[in-house]
This record gives sequence, structure tokens and C-alpha cells, in this order.
Amino acid sequence: MRRKLTAIILAALVFSLIAASAASLGGITTSDLGADATVVAACDTDGVTVDYNTSYSPGAPGKYVVDSVAVTKIDAACNGYTIAVTLGDGTNALGSGSGTVASGAATVPISGGVDAEAVTEIGVVISG
Repeated sequence: MRRKLTAIILAALVFSLIAASAASLGGITTSDLGADATVVAACDTDGVTVDYNTSYSPGAPGKYVVDSVAVTKIDAACNGYTIAVTLGDGTNALGSGSGTVASGAATVPISGGVDAEAVTEIGVVISG
């Protein structure tokens, strides 16, 4: 009986020490938090076509670089919207650019050019 009583007292003491240390974390406060959601409708639902515009960059060794990306077959509902293009290698973004959709198309310059051999993926976002 004495062992049980000692164990209970010891457990209560440990619990009160833990609770006291947690209570001494002063400075933790809450601030207002808000969230909202909305439906985002796409101006083009059937996809677009991309084509890479390249040029030869001499050097040792010489290579082809992507200077710009032509995006076509964009729905007319997207005209006037901003288009952003990012080229990647599956791990990193290699280069990007932006422009404006006009007449269902856009040619987006890629800043600095990107080694064409390294490009394995493309991301296109149209927003307005």
C-alpha cells in the first residue's frame, strides 16, 4: 500500500512540474486567423500548344538555348490575360518569363535563355 501511495504522489509531482513548465512558456499568444475559398474558373479548358524558339549559342561547347516559348490555341476568353511560362529540369526551375495573351496566342521571352538539352518540363499559367 505504501508503494502505491508513493507512486501516486510521485506521479502527481511529475505531472505538476510538467504542467508548470508548460505554463511558463509566456509570450505565446494567438492572433486573428481567417480563411476563405472560392471557385477558380479557367478561361481555357481544352489545353494549349507550346513550341520552343531556340537559337545556337556558340562557345565551348556550343549549345542550343530556348529564347522564348510560343503558346498557341489559347481560348479567346483569355485575351488580355497575363501568361507566365516556367521551364524546368524535373528538380529546378531553369528559367521563366511572362507576357500577355492576344488573339489566342502569346510569345513569352525566357530571360537569359535556357539550355535546351536540360529542359524536361514546362509550366504555363494564364491569369487575369
